[in-house]
Amino acid sequence: MSDTDAASEDSRIWRDEFRSLLSGVNLLVLIASIAAGVWGVLDSMTDAGGDRFWGNLTVAAPGIYAGWCMLEIAWKTLANIGTVLLRLVSACIVAPAFVVLPVAVIQAIAVALPGVRQTIADAEAENSGFHYWWSEGMASQLFLVPLGGYVIGMCVPLAVALVITLPVISIRAPHITGAGSHLETVGAGRRDSTTAFVFCGLGVTVLGIGLWVFGDGGSIADFPEDLGRLLQATSYGYFHWEDAVWLFGVVFVVVGVALMGWGCVRVLSARGRAARG
Repeated sequence: MSDTDAASEDSRIWRDEFRSLLSGVNLLVLIASIAAGVWGVLDSMTDAGGDRFWGNLTVAAPGIYAGWCMLEIAWKTLANIGTVLLRLVSACIVAPAFVVLPVAVIQAIAVALPGVRQTIADAEAENSGFHYWWSEGMASQLFLVPLGGYVIGMCVPLAVALVITLPVISIRAPHITGAGSHLETVGAGRRDSTTAFVFCGLGVTVLGIGLWVFGDGGSIADFPEDLGRLLQATSYGYFHWEDAVWLFGVVFVVVGVALMGWGCVRVLSARGRAARG
């Protein structure tokens, strides 16, 4: 294949990928995400105290759409791992921009209206001169909100890929996720389960790390003490979500590492047998 043909083929692949992001259910999710982002912008103007949830949609909406784009590839018929990698790139880099740009334009148009700026100023005055969403000023908000939304939109599909998409594909189509890797050295009888062990273990570990970070706990050595504290509090009718999230995170990390470790042991064992044979 000549360089011209290769470039033409690459261009066709990307055109098809863009069309898939903007068609079918993906298009509906995109429209809903843009609407959610716009609603978040409008709600934030009167929510000077930052007490309502809806303002968060301004930065969360790009992640909702990008995460969905990465998720929906999990149940598609796949020819090779390249399809998954292509979607990972488009979901992390391109998809968030499809939401960020229209929301940013609508936000800029809105704050250009004197009545809207007055609404923001009135809400700030009623809240002792502080506005949770717009305290940095109009110019900063017009820059920070799209930037924050885009960054979050890049991170969400990566997390979805590691926690959901790749584990699901490793169970549904293990030959796809294991193609071209050392997993192919494992015998055919155990190859599928080994692939699932590795990728499901990776997903559980990443989820556990996330819960560990956002939970309220310390090192893994504190697990027995914190578990006892949570059980004691529960027996008295209290339930601390932060402690529970952290405890689940620790369990998930341990289980995930064990699954990945067992999968790697199988791979190393198969490679050792192949080398001796």
